[in-house]
Amino acid sequence: MPEVRLQYGDKEFLMGAGVTTIGRTEDNFISFPQDSNVSRYHAEIESRGTEYCLIDLNSSNGTTVNGAMITGEVYLKDGDVIVLGGTSTITFGAVKEQAAVDKAAPVGSETLGEAPSAPAEPKSVAVAASPGGSRKLLLIAGAICCLAILFVAVAAGVYYFSGSSCSATAVFISPDDRSVLDKPTDIEINLKNGSCVAKLVYTVDGTPFASSEEPPFTTSINPSNFPDLADGQDHALGVILVDRAGNQMPQASPIFVGFETRKLKAPEQEPVVVTGPTEPSQPTTKEISLIEMNQLAGGLAKQLSGGRPYNVSNPQFLKEVQKRTAEYAKDGYFAKASKYRDAINVAYVREQNLDAQLGYLLAMSRSGFDPAKKGSEEGLWRMTNDFVTSNKYNGLCGSETIGDPAQSCAAKASAIYMKAIVLGVFEGDMLYGVAAFGKSTSDAATWKASLPADRSDVWNAIRTAPEREQLIRFFAAGIVSENPQRFGLKNDRPLSELYRLTM
Repeated sequence: MPEVRLQYGDKEFLMGAGVTTIGRTEDNFISFPQDSNVSRYHAEIESRGTEYCLIDLNSSNGTTVNGAMITGEVYLKDGDVIVLGGTSTITFGAVKEQAAVDKAAPVGSETLGEAPSAPAEPKSVAVAASPGGSRKLLLIAGAICCLAILFVAVAAGVYYFSGSSCSATAVFISPDDRSVLDKPTDIEINLKNGSCVAKLVYTVDGTPFASSEEPPFTTSINPSNFPDLADGQDHALGVILVDRAGNQMPQASPIFVGFETRKLKAPEQEPVVVTGPTEPSQPTTKEISLIEMNQLAGGLAKQLSGGRPYNVSNPQFLKEVQKRTAEYAKDGYFAKASKYRDAINVAYVREQNLDAQLGYLLAMSRSGFDPAKKGSEEGLWRMTNDFVTSNKYNGLCGSETIGDPAQSCAAKASAIYMKAIVLGVFEGDMLYGVAAFGKSTSDAATWKASLPADRSDVWNAIRTAPEREQLIRFFAAGIVSENPQRFGLKNDRPLSELYRLTM
C-alpha cells in the first residue's frame, strides 16, 4: 500500500490501513474542534487494497473534492483537495520516495555502493581514414567498451549485493499481543542470530519512540506518553533491527496493544434505606472505558463469529454501545431470564440447532425479558403475530401464541425465524443476522446484497441506522449480561449460566 499523507493547516497525518475518522470532536483521528461547519463525525477515509476511499457520513454541510460536492463515497487520488463544510481543507497526497530522487543522479556521479545510471551514448569521433589507424582505433574503442561494461557490472553488483548480511530476527516476549497498557510496561524481545545487531528501534504505528543499544535491548513504554492513542483501538507495536553497518531491518510481525491513560473508577453501589415496600434501587454502574469496551465487544464478537475475523473496534460504535449499557444495567434480569430457560434452550438448541446465546441475547436486547405487549409487538423477541403467522414461523406452536405467558411459542417462532435469516440468508453469520432482525428473508437478502463483499469491519459495512441500532443494543445487552459485576449488579449472574450445559 502506498504511503499517503493528509495535510491540514500546519499539521499532517500519515495514513495507514483501516479507517481514518474526520470531524469536529476530538475523538476523531483528525479533528477541527473550532469549526462549527464541520459535523461531529463528518467523514472518514477507508483504505481498500491499494486505494483510499472518502466517505461523507451524512454531514450537515457536506464535503467537496476539488470543488465538487460528493454524495456517498469517492476514491481519492494524489493531490485531491478535500473541503469539509466549506471551510476546513485537507490535501490528500502520496509520500514521495527518496529512492526515486537518489536514482536520478547524472551519469558519472556514481559512488561506490550506488547504482550507476544507464551508460551514456558513445560520442562519435571524426578520424582520418587509414588502414592501420582504423584498426587501432577499433581496438581502442572495443577496449573502452569492455571496460565500461565491466564497470557497470561491478557497480551493479555492489549495489545489489551490498545490503545487510545480518540474518537476525526479533520476536516480542512482552507485552502480550492484544494486551491493554495502563501503566509503564517493560518491552522484552527474543533476538535470534543477534551478534550482528547494534541497536533496536521501537515503534508505535510505525513511528519510533525508543531505542536500545545494549543487549538484551530492553526498553519500556509508558501509555501516558500516548494520550491520543487511548481511543479503544489496537495499535501496532513494532521493532526495527539496525546492524553494525547501519542497515535497518524492519520486522514483519508487530504485536497489537491498546492504551489506557485514565484511572478507572471502582464499582459503586448507592446506599439503600428501606422504609417499607419499594422498588429495588438501581445500581450506580462503574465507568467502563473505551479500552475495556473494546475488549468486551471483541470477546462477544469472537464467541458469535464462527471463525470470521470481525472488527468491532470502531470508536464511534464502542461509544454508542457504551451509552446503551445503562439501559440494560438493571437489577433482576437473571431472575427474569431464568423463567424462560427451558423454552429458549429447547427451541434454539434442541429443535433448531442454533447457539443458545443468540436466543438469550436477542431477548435481552429487545425486551429485557419482559414479554408484555408493546403496540403490535409482543413476547420476549418483540415480534408481531401477523409476521409470525404469515411466514408460518409458528408451525411448532400448536394452539399457543407468541403472547402466551410461558413464551414457548415465542421461543419456537423466533428460533425458526433466526435459522432462516442466519443460515438461509447470511450463511451462519450471526451478527449480520442480528442486525437484520425483523426483515423478511427476501428483504434480508436484498439488504445483504447492498453490503460490501468484505464485511469484517462491521460498523463500516453497516451504514443504515436501524440495522446499526439493533447491533448496538445487542452488544450492549450482551456485555452487561455477561459481566454484571462490572456494572454494579451484585445480585445478578452471567446469562451463560442458563445455557452453558447446552453448548
